[in-house]
Amino acid sequence: MKQRGESATAGALAIPAIPASTLRWVLAGLLGAVLLNVHHTALWCLPVALGGAAWRLWAAQHVARLMGRTLRVVVLAILTLAVLLGFRTLNGLDAGASLLVAMAALKLMETRRVRDWLIVIGAALFLLLAACLDAQDLWRAPLYAAELWLLCTALYALGAGAGVPPPTALLRSSARSLLFALPLAVLLFLFFPRLPGSLWAIPREDEAVTGLGEEMSPGSISQLVESRDPALHVRFEGALPPPLQRYWRGPVLHDFDGHTWRRGRAEFGPPAPLEFEGTGYYYEVTLEPNKHHVLIALELPKDVPEELTRVGTTYDYQLIGSQAMNSAVSYRLESFPRHRNVDALEAGARWVDLALPATRNPRSLELAHALRAGAGTDRAYVDAVLDYLRRGGFHYSLAPPRLGANSVDELLFTTREGFCGHYASAFVMLMRAGGIPARVVTGYVGGEWNRFGRYLLVRQSDAHAWSEVWLEGSGWVRVDPTAVVAPERLSSELDDALGAAADGDQRAQESSWFSASVQAWQAMNAWWQDEFIQFNMAKQLNLLGSLGLKNRDWEGLVMLLAAGGTLWLSVLAWRGRDRSTPRPRDALGRAWRALERKLRRSAAPRALHEGPVAYSERVARLRPELAGTLKPLARHYARLRYGPGCSSAQLQRFRRAVQLFTARVKP
Repeated sequence: MKQRGESATAGALAIPAIPASTLRWVLAGLLGAVLLNVHHTALWCLPVALGGAAWRLWAAQHVARLMGRTLRVVVLAILTLAVLLGFRTLNGLDAGASLLVAMAALKLMETRRVRDWLIVIGAALFLLLAACLDAQDLWRAPLYAAELWLLCTALYALGAGAGVPPPTALLRSSARSLLFALPLAVLLFLFFPRLPGSLWAIPREDEAVTGLGEEMSPGSISQLVESRDPALHVRFEGALPPPLQRYWRGPVLHDFDGHTWRRGRAEFGPPAPLEFEGTGYYYEVTLEPNKHHVLIALELPKDVPEELTRVGTTYDYQLIGSQAMNSAVSYRLESFPRHRNVDALEAGARWVDLALPATRNPRSLELAHALRAGAGTDRAYVDAVLDYLRRGGFHYSLAPPRLGANSVDELLFTTREGFCGHYASAFVMLMRAGGIPARVVTGYVGGEWNRFGRYLLVRQSDAHAWSEVWLEGSGWVRVDPTAVVAPERLSSELDDALGAAADGDQRAQESSWFSASVQAWQAMNAWWQDEFIQFNMAKQLNLLGSLGLKNRDWEGLVMLLAAGGTLWLSVLAWRGRDRSTPRPRDALGRAWRALERKLRRSAAPRALHEGPVAYSERVARLRPELAGTLKPLARHYARLRYGPGCSSAQLQRFRRAVQLFTARVKP
């Protein structure tokens, strides 16, 4: 029976164009890339990819028809519609990766030539890039490297044609190529000029990893779950600030409707000037993604860092970015926990921070008026309200009862139970009712010292809310009502593993091996985020300075990139030089090459087609006086080289004979 060849027309018999082992390499590479993206692609992507790969393996072993053009178009339309319905768009990383998985699986239905399989590998490489853009965690890096190795091995197998080497040879060849490419990758990583922003991530609409937001409604929460996810980690240059000064400032809330606090939208120009006192602290923050646009900072930062070109300081001292932070961001700041306002409070800001709804929380208003009447000064009134909270039988709880529309009234007179948001809300309302401008500040407090990475880890469970009140002569002053309601809660947050360096070391010795292992892994992740993922233009310029290229930016980077690239290409050119004359790879071959070099100068060089015996006979005709020794030497070399084996004693005798022969030969 005559076997039909491949046909480019739809529906022709699918005769495999590549060996079965190569097919398995390619499909393994594709499925590996699909698995790396399985967490953010559509649920049907993995089954579709597995089904396509299984069918293609079956079709390679049986007489089967590939999918016709009409059917392919119909399936393409269905899969595209599924992506559109699932993500409401075809743009973005998740939708794009899902569509690419669908197209790669569909491509398996029409693979006939090597070019088709190259397209499949190309799709897998793009899926690997999508996985890198989606998540840059340290534990994923070995998976990405293994997948790249697998795809390079598939390329080697595809290029080998019908004579596919063994798997170990393929893996060695692809690993060698990747190692040769590694210096260029490091060179580009270090010296290719970076654009502002993160190189390794693209915006995502569905990512919001944060414990803070643009509003706070403590009365609507009946169960507050503490998250252990990291919010930021901080490295200080020098000593750490005292525990009571570790307040990390975030969104500031001004507008209150009696139940919910929201960030104010009014702007009153640049922030009022401050007079900084005491010790300043230099530090670097790596902030996890969030949607509230605020860069968390130790209160209060002195200036906006120069590298943050799209960040400004509001009148209430928030560092606001122009867009949501969809990927981790690093920045350096200098903060002074001790400070005071120089100028008087602006009239518009005073009005905003005194505003209260007229019909909400009437009992709280009466309480404020009574306490205010007994206090002669603003400071005395603040102390009176704090004393009321201290002596009023209030309790700190992460599972408080829900509150109604008059949330402050119910907290102060009925439930007397809540967490930091409840007490900050009630305190600010009482301050405003007493004629003192006040606002709610949200952020974090404390942090956990990591002795391996030498940084503070601030978690989402460290999220906190406190108050700021305006006192004439001092300006905005921080007041934390939680400190009087539950001082043990606040002290545990502020002194959880920090204290001083000695105290941290002592606690580290007392910690279990599991805790130490967790901290070591966290330190590695922090280094990965800071030094690799967040390697930006500022860090490139710092690297130039450490190399002695100061006051240079693009010029220095281009110089180093060109020099390194030239060196890398030179090494490759040297390794790829003409090797038409084979080099001896063992001691026997080196001995014979020494003899050849002597004869090249004394008689004639060996032609590429000549074996050792034929070469010795030709030299003997040119130099008859050498024939008696040279011919036996050549025959002896041929027996050692192509015979059953060469012992060490035979090798030594041959090398000695060659040395004696070359010593007697004269030009």
